Amino acid sequence: MQKRPVRAILVFLVLFALLGLSLCANASAQMQSTIRVYLRRLQVEDALRIRIQGNYMLEGGSMSFSDGAELTVVLRGEQLVLHTENMAVVMGPSMKLVRAQGETPGALLLNGESGLYEGDLLLTVESGVIKPVLYIHIEDYLLGVVPYEMGDSFPLEALKAQAVAARTYALRKSGSSGDYDVEDTTNDQAYRGRTTYSPLSEQAVRETEGICGVFNGALAQCYYSASNGGQTELGQHVWPTSDPDAYAYMDMRDDPYDLENPESVVKRFTLSKKPGDEGIAPALHSALVLAMSEQLEAMGIEADDHLVRFDEFLSVEATTPKFEGASRLMTELQFTAKISVRTYTYRDTASPVVAAAPTPGAPDATPAPTATPVPTATPAFSPYAAVDTPITVTLPIFTAGEQAMGLSINISQNELITVYDIGTAFMIESRRYGHGVGMSQRGAQQMAGVYGMTYDQILSFYYPGMGLLRYDLPRSELPVIDMGIMATPQPTPSPTPRPTLMPVTASDLPDGAYIAVVANIDEDSSLNLRESPSMSAEVLRRLYKDQRLIVLSTSADGWSHVKTDVIEGYVRSEYLQTAEEESGE
Repeated sequence: MQKRPVRAILVFLVLFALLGLSLCANASAQMQSTIRVYLRRLQVEDALRIRIQGNYMLEGGSMSFSDGAELTVVLRGEQLVLHTENMAVVMGPSMKLVRAQGETPGALLLNGESGLYEGDLLLTVESGVIKPVLYIHIEDYLLGVVPYEMGDSFPLEALKAQAVAARTYALRKSGSSGDYDVEDTTNDQAYRGRTTYSPLSEQAVRETEGICGVFNGALAQCYYSASNGGQTELGQHVWPTSDPDAYAYMDMRDDPYDLENPESVVKRFTLSKKPGDEGIAPALHSALVLAMSEQLEAMGIEADDHLVRFDEFLSVEATTPKFEGASRLMTELQFTAKISVRTYTYRDTASPVVAAAPTPGAPDATPAPTATPVPTATPAFSPYAAVDTPITVTLPIFTAGEQAMGLSINISQNELITVYDIGTAFMIESRRYGHGVGMSQRGAQQMAGVYGMTYDQILSFYYPGMGLLRYDLPRSELPVIDMGIMATPQPTPSPTPRPTLMPVTASDLPDGAYIAVVANIDEDSSLNLRESPSMSAEVLRRLYKDQRLIVLSTSADGWSHVKTDVIEGYVRSEYLQTAEEESGE
């Protein structure tokens, strides 16, 4: 990365200090204050329940809905059908609910959730499911982001820094050529609608209204993560680019605030220096024996877990940084150990024993007996014998080392691994939750809560080359509802007949399989059965409450492999109960 000269950065910051967060007319004239949020987290498929707060109308004004109205939009083929009590209206392949003028700002409650979606809702049909996209003013959007990205347990100044970073991130992505700007998941920023119990978060949004981070006359990319593990990461390491100035306002630096925050995510593994007969964790033992197998075989020693004992670890060191420079992202762990080995006295194999055959033609000759196998024997071992020379072995941290010691935090495989000598043992520590670029939320929490730093000081630490600017972000005037339409009674949704459950034959279950039922969902909700264990995998069918399933296996990351007499696939384990739990036995 080409860094800007220090002098140039100082001049840049001084200019913004003189401007004092003033309005930039040219930038604000082109700034879009409404962003489009794809509500992926709701996992809407062929039905969406909507409760109206305030006043809404269909785009174009053909129907209006007053406070308390309940709607259900269902998918029939490629058509959206709007249900209001005993009336159903075919809307076609798309429809849009628009906020209208009223005594209170309009908001939507979706699928029974408590968050208030304060915007216009566009529903379209895409790939056989309903796709919901919310059109919302940026400041209203932040009221549903800051409480879920940080929350009111954080100090106010940290929340302000979060509001500025989240605002800048979303506005930079607004106006894209696609049909939405951001998702409501951590693929972009967590958004769950406005809460009614986050006054400190609301204060942070209000007191930083319009303030964004800027660099080179444009909005910066204000990336942030939960915890950087004690060192910020370079943007080009995570998102490579040929633009030398793309991330020039950020750098790689040690972050003592994240490191000292007791809330930062950390995992530790303690390795005794002299384990001897007590041994070490079986997974680490196996990984080390496998890694040193060539060295053992060169010494004529069989690389078998049962034949190797670790007597003493002389050193453990994190080595081989992934990137050049001051990066502390190591990729290997190097162990130097004294070991003892032993051999099998004999193997546990059955050997046939055959009696001698009589001499042909001898009196009273009898047929030769058949071979009689010796019963399987338990293997016996020779005593351990120390190997004269210590053995040095290297484990790749990602993923063998992490898995063997339970140190994994990220799916990104970017944890910072540090080894400490604590006297009788080595403590191996893993940190970093997220990509580590830009602001650390835990670092910001420590800076504001312990050191009393302000939001702009927090931002200048994590984005040292970035300036701050306040934009004018006007709100569009809401349309007026035709009162003649408004007088129409507002019906409520009619129930949809519940589908018949699939049959399950419980006899002759495979080894380890068991019967479970779909639970922990509403009567009118459903559970996705997917083709593979991934939230992005194709949905094969919707499963309804009380559907019986044969659970073939369950993975550590929360997926269950299930089947019925009709179909087989994967579901999230938290929505299943064993048949015994469900019946109360």
